[in-house]
Amino acid sequence: MFNINKGLKLKNIHIENYKKFQNFDIDFTDKENNPLPIIIIAGINGSGKTTLLEYIQKENSNNLIYLPANKGVEDIKEFLPKYLFQKIFMEEADVKQTYKEVREYINSIFNNFEIKIEFESRDAEGNLFFRNKKDEIFSIDEISTGEKTLLSKVLYLYLREIKDSVILIDEPELSLHPAWQNRVLKLYENFAKENNCQIIIATHSPHIIGSAKNEWIRVLTEDGVIDNFSKSYGLEFSKILTDIMGVNNLRTPAIEKDFKFIKQEIYSNKYKDNPKFEKVWKHLEENLESNDIELDTLRHDFELMKKMIFSSKNIEKKEFQEAWDRIEKNLGKSDLDLKLLRLEMKFRDK
Repeated sequence: MFNINKGLKLKNIHIENYKKFQNFDIDFTDKENNPLPIIIIAGINGSGKTTLLEYIQKENSNNLIYLPANKGVEDIKEFLPKYLFQKIFMEEADVKQTYKEVREYINSIFNNFEIKIEFESRDAEGNLFFRNKKDEIFSIDEISTGEKTLLSKVLYLYLREIKDSVILIDEPELSLHPAWQNRVLKLYENFAKENNCQIIIATHSPHIIGSAKNEWIRVLTEDGVIDNFSKSYGLEFSKILTDIMGVNNLRTPAIEKDFKFIKQEIYSNKYKDNPKFEKVWKHLEENLESNDIELDTLRHDFELMKKMIFSSKNIEKKEFQEAWDRIEKNLGKSDLDLKLLRLEMKFRDK
């Protein structure tokens, strides 16, 4: 069941029974109950992101464009020659002027992407040619997969002059450099606003999630949908992975295990004259960079915490609070050791 506004944008969806979705609801509106121009569907593998897009496409095919992750989108080698043919032969536009307009149009769309190629021409057989910064001309087959993907998906929407539609895009980050993943959402946002479209994106990319406004994000979980993120836009990628994408360990399991042991020994005050502690600590310092932020945090903040909690020495409250904030950021507020330290502080304050 779909709730669609007059502008053909989805406001919410109810799925009674479709594959993994049973009596499932998801909302696509802002606080004023207006349909959002962009919706980011995130979640771990198997959470149903692609299945949700498939359901929307299956049940609402009118005025809807679906760009799957690996198939279905008309390749740039097909649609750009058709576009040029239409302009030059059907509308009798000047060839050089048409090429210039296409070149400038592409450059304007991808202005912030530092793409090092630009459109050059089309031959009699419909083959496309591009020019690089060295003025070398080459066929479209020679451009990178990332450039081809970006041109195919984004340029496809612009040159097809798609308007007043719902557009579903599955994993737009595929083959894109992280720097481009960080910028591609702005392209889709601009397109949605300029053409009165609503774009629903399913993604694993922390770069795309981190460039999304808080209200756009919908995370699929086993218990339903999380849509009340207060902090996502501009969030560090490590926090996106842990807080939004559900990744438990950002390091290799062995290193995570060593850090867990070190923290437990420090916060239980068992690190002194402890051969295992010294061995694990040495192993971390040998395998990680000397300025590793987590090691530095443990070195610095532990001493501050001990001065405050386990001795009579005084420390400036501001310095302590800064140290505490950094520890919470690195360990998480639910960390067991931090909970114990909070109880210890409450007890001593009494």
